[in-house]
Formats: sequence, C-alpha cells, structure tokens
Amino acid sequence: MKHLIFAVLVVGLLTMAPAVVGQGSSDMVQITFPVPVSEIGGQVDILGSAAVPGMAYYYLEYIPLNADLSIPENAPWIPMTIAITEPVVAGTLVTVDTTTVEDGLYALRLTVNTLEGQSFSDVVTPIRVSNERFFALIERLYALISQQIGQEVAPPQPEQPGYMCALPEGTPHVVTNEAQASVNIRLCDRVDNTACPVLDMLNWRSCGQIIGVSGSGSGWFQVELDGGTVGWVSPTVVRPVGDLSGVPAVMPPAPIAPPPPPPTPVPPPMQANVMINGMSPSAAPTCGVAFNINVNVANTGNDVSQPGTVTLQDVAVRTGNVTFTGSGTFPPLNPGASFVVVIPVLTTTYVNETHQLNARTGESQFSMQYVLQAGDCLGTPTP
Repeated sequence: MKHLIFAVLVVGLLTMAPAVVGQGSSDMVQITFPVPVSEIGGQVDILGSAAVPGMAYYYLEYIPLNADLSIPENAPWIPMTIAITEPVVAGTLVTVDTTTVEDGLYALRLTVNTLEGQSFSDVVTPIRVSNERFFALIERLYALISQQIGQEVAPPQPEQPGYMCALPEGTPHVVTNEAQASVNIRLCDRVDNTACPVLDMLNWRSCGQIIGVSGSGSGWFQVELDGGTVGWVSPTVVRPVGDLSGVPAVMPPAPIAPPPPPPTPVPPPMQANVMINGMSPSAAPTCGVAFNINVNVANTGNDVSQPGTVTLQDVAVRTGNVTFTGSGTFPPLNPGASFVVVIPVLTTTYVNETHQLNARTGESQFSMQYVLQAGDCLGTPTP
C-alpha cells in the first residue's frame, strides 16, 4: 500500500495551448508526460525523449507562471537536474518530487545540447502542482482501503519542511536558501556553464560540508556532498551553518579555456583555368568535303582568362600520319564562361579508315575518332 503515495493526478483544469517547442526543435526532444493542462503531485516520472544525433547532454528546468499563465520574461529557469549524458527514447527522463515546490502553476522545459553547439528544447505549459489535493486524495483512498479490509491503514505522511544533515554536530555546512529548491555545484567559482560546468546539485533536503572558502575573494564555498562530489557553490544561493573560523582558503580550479577559434579560411588564389570539355563535327566527315569541328572551351578557374588558340590535328589511326592541321581562337573568358571554337577541316586521304582528331590549348587536350566517308573520293588511291 505504501507505494500508492507515488500516484499522479492528471486533471483537465485550464484551457491553454499545448506544448511549445523552443529553439531548434526536434522530434527526439520531447516531453510526453506530463501533458499541458495537467495536475500532478507526489513523485512523478517525467517521460519523453532526448536523443538527437551527437547529443552531449540534456537537462530539465521549471519556472512559476504569471497570474495570466504566461512565462515570466527575464526570469531565471530553476534547474531540476544536472546535465544527463545518457540518451532517452520514449522513456523516463527524470523522477521528481513535487513536494519540494509550492503548489501552483508552472512551465516545464527540456533542453538538449549537442557536441556541435546546437540546442533543442521543448516546453510544456501549464502544469499545476497540487500537493495538498494529492495527499487529500491519498487519505480518502486509504480510508476506502481500511473500510474494505476492516482494518485501519494509515496513509504515509508528506515530509515536513526542513533538511536532513548526516554530518556530526558543529560541522560547518551549507543548505539552500528558502527560495531555492536546488542549487548547482560547479567546477570552479564562476557562473558559466562552459568555462565552469555544473558537477552536481544540492537540493533543499540535504546539506553540503564546507571544506574551503575561495581564495580568490569571490566568497564561494568549496563543499562535499553526501555522494562524494566536491565542487563550488555561490554564497548567494546557500546559507552557511556552523563555525567557519577554521575553514581554510582554497584556490578554485581555473575555468576551462574556450576552444581556439577555427582558422580563418584562406581564399584560393585568383587563377584562370581554360580547358577543352567537348568536341563534335558539324556534319559527317567526308573525303574532299570541308566540314567544321566545334571545340568547346570553358574557364573553370576563378579569374578572367587571356584570349587563346586551339590547335587541331587529324591523324590516320592505322599509320599515325597527320592528314590535317588547323587552329581557331577564343576571346577572354570570365570564370564559368564557355566558348565554341569552330575549325574547318578538309581531309582527302585514308578513305573508309578511322581518323582521330586531337584538339589542344595550353595543358588541356581532347580527342575523338571518326571514319572518313568516301564521298567523291571513291576509287582514288591513298598515298
């Protein structure tokens, strides 16, 4: 019966819009429970997904809503978790205890950050925390159970406000301020999630032993938590308890240096690059009949080219003899521009044999083969 205290109320209370997806939304960054316009109490599993490619970590936060159910502007979101690196797909993101906050209306935000610096978030609002109503329901439920079994079964009672500290009496320690449900324990004495990341959290139910005071003069406390985490906490969010006269001054670790900026890309040098990328005859090559060869040149560089010349040779493949030589010119070409050089060709030898046309300009060359048709040269001997 004891576990009935962990039940959750989900009641339609308000008429508000559903979840709001924030900066850089993703289907794999989503709170699926509680849903908007829900009432919760006791220990609650926050369900959803946090599993984008390249995920570094995720965390959850909450914030009390204004009277008109809007999210306060310029107000800090209160952390519910530390950074969690294990991805979750359609599962439990975190289990929370609503008795650590006052009854009221809240917004809940899930944030996922990637190794490449991208950020995805999902906000669910409004959610009503109703511990008083929750425990009243539990009492009625236990009364019904007692009636059914004929024996009184007392419901578990909510924990009373305050904190539990297992340290020996007189040990200097810190507890959260009354306004803080939990506070961050950081690597060093600076509020900077990159240079001074969060190591753990201290909630209002527990304490952290003070083992040092920042030697930098910031006033931050070096504390050790029950789980063994040693880190730094700001004096603005905790209250010291006990005699601090014997606490030593300790220099905090240096903040993590930011990664160096990426090198400035060096633009490629300005240079033209004219090349031949195609060649075709204007008609079927025929002995004794002039035909044109269209040679396509293009400037694939990033600068304007100089004017140039394309040379063309016709070679009989069987013997290697050159049967024709000609040329044509092209004007200056802008980057990405092309031009067709037209070179007339006349060949009268090696009829019905394979010829090869070789075009060249600068370091670029292009070849194609054809069979010379006989035409009026039929019967004329080839030298």
